[in-house]
Amino acid sequence: MHRFILVRVRQLKAGQITPPLEKERKEMLKKKLVVLLSGALLAVLLLAFAGTASAAPPEPINSPPRTVSGVCDFPLLADLSGKEKTKELPGGRTLLTSPGLRVTLTNLEEPANQVTYVITGSFLTTELSDGNLFVVARGRNIIFGPDIGGFLTIGRFTFVGVEAAEGDIIALTPPTGEGRVIDLCARLA
Repeated sequence: MHRFILVRVRQLKAGQITPPLEKERKEMLKKKLVVLLSGALLAVLLLAFAGTASAAPPEPINSPPRTVSGVCDFPLLADLSGKEKTKELPGGRTLLTSPGLRVTLTNLEEPANQVTYVITGSFLTTELSDGNLFVVARGRNIIFGPDIGGFLTIGRFTFVGVEAAEGDIIALTPPTGEGRVIDLCARLA
């Protein structure tokens, strides 16, 4: 084998064998690189568009104003407008988002006491072994329950809740976390 290599080197030096042209070699490498990069770019684009094509946009909320009792010492009227979306995630989790959602709350005993909030936050829920939900609330959210009252939370908070028949999540424990908490019952009293 060494003898073969030695013979090829001598032939190359003698001009009997022409070496591959350096320019042609570089052109071939450039073409291979272009094909490789084009394939990688195509794969990235397909993955990006596959994810967005299957994602449905948030749906407008189509619910009339409703009365909420048992949260404050007085009944409330809750009027929602905007959009919401529910997305099932792996691991038994559900993400509820509300882009552009607004709520107007009115004290029905004192109708002049009214507040409107933009509540564009999200709830990430995980079902617990007892059937309740562990909820991580991020952003601006309304959290309410008969034993805890009603709060506007701004930040990241957690609580344990249960899903009501209307799809609302009713808090069983007060929200804990980092951010700002506004007592809605005190604001509307």
